[in-house]
Amino acid sequence: MEETEIFSLLASGVLEPISIQKKFEKVVLKIMRLEKVAELTADMIDLNGDSFNLDINMGYKYAKAIHKLYEITQNHPLEHKNWNRAIFTLYSDSKFDMEYIWDQELQDRVDGYNNELS
Repeated sequence: MEETEIFSLLASGVLEPISIQKKFEKVVLKIMRLEKVAELTADMIDLNGDSFNLDINMGYKYAKAIHKLYEITQNHPLEHKNWNRAIFTLYSDSKFDMEYIWDQELQDRVDGYNNELS
């Protein structure tokens, strides 16, 4: 699976719960990725700028795609960036933006939890 396929999959996943008649400015998919874990939440921003939480059902195939995207970004010399959060923004004109984020506080919490288990 390549990056473009992953982005298309994410776009179809966030559009699924939106009625065809519903006009929107953008949909924002928030991704949290840790080793073997991926969590996704989404909000739709309508043409008035109002935000609505989307009830998305993005299961295993989406989590697998997120982990594949992480692998791609770690191994591509022009895109190499460590990240544990990302924001995928899909605009109504089908353009999108992807922002990769390193959340040190999240990583510290995970490391603390893992140390407690050791």
